[in-house]
Amino acid sequence: NLATLIIAPFADKRKTKNGIDSKALKELVHTAVRMLDNVIEVSNYPLPQQAEESRNKRRIGLGVTGVADALLMLGITYGSDEAVAWVDRISKLIASEAYLASAQLAREKGAFLLFDRKAYLNHPYVQQFDVDVRQAIGDYGLRNSHLTSIAPTGTISLYAGNVSNRIE
Repeated sequence: NLATLIIAPFADKRKTKNGIDSKALKELVHTAVRMLDNVIEVSNYPLPQQAEESRNKRRIGLGVTGVADALLMLGITYGSDEAVAWVDRISKLIASEAYLASAQLAREKGAFLLFDRKAYLNHPYVQQFDVDVRQAIGDYGLRNSHLTSIAPTGTISLYAGNVSNRIE
C-alpha cells in the first residue's frame, strides 16, 4: 500500500525528495518477496503437475495498491505527466528491489529449477537494472522466474484500508 509510505502527506511536495519512504519500501519489497516465495512451499496444489510447474518456475506476483491515494497525498494529479513519471520511478524501484531480493534468496535457497543465467542476463528487461542487481543475478541466479504483477485492485484494496478502490 503505497499510501502508507508517503513521508509527509498533503505537505508542500517541494520539501520531500520523491515523497515516499524509499528505505521502508525497499524493506517491504524484500519481505514480500520472501513471503510470496514461502507460499509456494506451503501450498497444497490439486494436481502433482501444478506443484511441479510451480516449483520449477517459482512465479510470484508482487504488486501495489494505493497509487491514487499516494498521488493525492503528494498533490499530484492522477494521470498527469508528473504522476506517470512518479509511478514509473516507484515501479522501477520496486522491480529492482524485487529482483535483488530474489537473487539474495537464490543465494540462500537456490535458483528456480529452470533458471537460465545467460538468457536472463541478456534479456532487455534485466539490462535496465543497475549493475549491482545484474551482478547479483549473475552471481546467484534468481529464486523466482517472475516477480511483479499489476492486477486490478478492487477487492484487495478493501483489505488495505479501502485505498484507491478500483481506480488502479
